[in-house]
Amino acid sequence: MSTIGTSRLHGDDLTLAYDDRVVCEHLDLRIPDGSFTVVVGPNACGKSTALRALARLLRPRAGEVFLDDAPIASRPAKETSHRLGLLPQAPLAPDGIAVVDLVARGSRTSGSCGSGRSTTRPP
Repeated sequence: MSTIGTSRLHGDDLTLAYDDRVVCEHLDLRIPDGSFTVVVGPNACGKSTALRALARLLRPRAGEVFLDDAPIASRPAKETSHRLGLLPQAPLAPDGIAVVDLVARGSRTSGSCGSGRSTTRPP
């Protein structure tokens, strides 16, 4: 476990797969609170797959993902969305919107990201 801080989001002994294709096995992953986490690796090594599992978008074939010490799969989707946000990688960002606004749109239901005011910069 990381010495940086506690981990509210972690996966234990994960096996991740798409149909018959296993992407990774026996993965332990902890996202420490109060820091930035970077996932680095070569193409097709399982980075996005691991993030999909942590975000509850992919059910692990084995192992468990935990959020606040409870299995994430046992939580209602709405409750999970109030505690966890994901800003997926996309080839294009929407025109005329600042990143802070894009992130805030996902958290306005919980009110946890800034003031909710728009900070879109003029073109």
